[in-house]
Amino acid sequence: MTEDRSTPDDAQRPEGEPRFSFTDKRKVDPQDGSVRPAGEAPAAQEPQDEAVDPIDAEAAQLFEEAAASEADGRVAELEAQVASLTDQLKREQAEYVNSRRRIEQAAETAKEAAASRVLASLIGVLDDIELGRQHGDIAEGTPFHSIAGKLQETLRSQGLESFGAVGDEFDPSLHEALMHQDSEEATSTTVTMVMQPGYTVGGRVVRPARVATQGPA
Repeated sequence: MTEDRSTPDDAQRPEGEPRFSFTDKRKVDPQDGSVRPAGEAPAAQEPQDEAVDPIDAEAAQLFEEAAASEADGRVAELEAQVASLTDQLKREQAEYVNSRRRIEQAAETAKEAAASRVLASLIGVLDDIELGRQHGDIAEGTPFHSIAGKLQETLRSQGLESFGAVGDEFDPSLHEALMHQDSEEATSTTVTMVMQPGYTVGGRVVRPARVATQGPA
């Protein structure tokens, strides 16, 4: 029961009687038994903006600035760590590449040295073949002549090269002079006889040519 100042009409209400009105909140209409539609709930009042304390606002702003500054410092620290790790990775990669190159070069040098030793050990066989040719023991058309030729060709394909011929300019890094003869007509020292040819493997002298020379008196 609620008070209503507008109804009932003053002419029909006994004098002095308070004015009241009644609201029927029954969900079923007593007249026809139909279900009444639910009434709309009163609209909620929007909260009024509360006044913000200036000190709180300043404190909040300082907190945000401090948090942003700390985040920037952390980002800078992480970027420095990334740069340091990147430089370290580059140095280690360069060291790995250089180490691998040194290992490969060492392996190649060892391979060449081993091949050179094997080829140098066969020079004595080539000397015997050359002596046999000079003495007529290895005649052309014979099986031994063919075998000797194949052996020399195989060794040549592996990098063994012979050098030394009559008329060559004497070079102490290539020739070993076993005999020498002075000549008034000579203007330089030259090879006059090859006793044993010299050999190189991959451009490196494994045995100098043993020769006789002639030069100015």
